[in-house]
Amino acid sequence: MEQRIDRITRSAGDLPALPAVASHVMRLVADPDTCAEDLERVILRDQAMTAKVLKISNSALFGVRHRIGTLSQAIPILGLRTLRSLVVAASTESLFRSKNSCFKEKILWEHSLAVALASRLLARESGYRETEQAFVAGLIHDIGKPVLDKTLGDEYQEIVEHVYNNPETTFHETEMEKLGFDHSELGALVVNKWKLSGGLEETVRLHHAPKSAVLDPHLCAVVSLANLICVKLEIGPEKRPDLDLSFTDATAMLDVDPGQLDLIFNTVEETLAIEKEMFSIN
Repeated sequence: MEQRIDRITRSAGDLPALPAVASHVMRLVADPDTCAEDLERVILRDQAMTAKVLKISNSALFGVRHRIGTLSQAIPILGLRTLRSLVVAASTESLFRSKNSCFKEKILWEHSLAVALASRLLARESGYRETEQAFVAGLIHDIGKPVLDKTLGDEYQEIVEHVYNNPETTFHETEMEKLGFDHSELGALVVNKWKLSGGLEETVRLHHAPKSAVLDPHLCAVVSLANLICVKLEIGPEKRPDLDLSFTDATAMLDVDPGQLDLIFNTVEETLAIEKEMFSIN
C-alpha cells in the first residue's frame, strides 16, 4: 500500500497546499471558542477574499435588504459555517482555474461547484445535519483532477477529452486504464495533506463507492449522489443524461424518493446560475 501511495505521489508531483486563509478559517470554525471577530481578523488579511465574501453576502441568495459593506456586518448574516464554505470555495477555485483559464478548467470547476450545491440540498433532504460540511465535501470531491491536470498536462487533457466525447465512459475507468490510479485516490492524499477531517478524506476517496465508507457513510452517499445528479444534468465533462439514479447505492443509502430528486434537480440548475457569476464562471 505504501509503495502505491508513493507511486501516485511521484506521478502527480508536489501536492498543493490549502491556501493559508482557508486553512486558518477551517481551524477557527472547528474551535467552539471562536467568535466573529476572530474570523474577521483572518479574512481581512486577504483583500481579494474579503471582496468576494462581501459580494456573496449581498447576493440574492441571502435576501439582504440593505447593502452590506463590512465583514462585521456579513458574518452574522452568513453564519460561521456558511462563511467557512464560501472561503474554502473561493480558495479552491484558484486550484481549479489559472489566470488564463481554459474551457477544460472552467467545466471542471463548474462541476465541483454544482456538486457542492447539490450536496448541501441532499444533506437537508436526507437529514444530514452538517449541511455546510456536505457543501465543502462536494466542493473538494474532485480535487485530484486539477492536480493531475496541472502535473500531467497534455496527458490529462487527452483523458478529459476522451470522457467529454464518449458519454459511455467515466473518469474513474479512463484514469485507471491510462494512469493506473484515479483522481479519487490522489484527491484523498491532498485532503490528508490539508489536515481536514477523516470523514472528508474518506468521502473524497470513496465518492464512487459509498457503500465502502465507514467513518461517515451518510456524507459519502450524499456527495456520491450529488455527483451523479450533476453528471445526469450534464454539468461538467462527464455527461450521461440517460443515467438512472433510482438504483444507485447512494440513492438506496439515503432513501431519497423521486420527488426529492426532482426538487434537487431544479434547484441545482437555478442556484448554479446565480453562483456561477459570483464564483467567476462565465
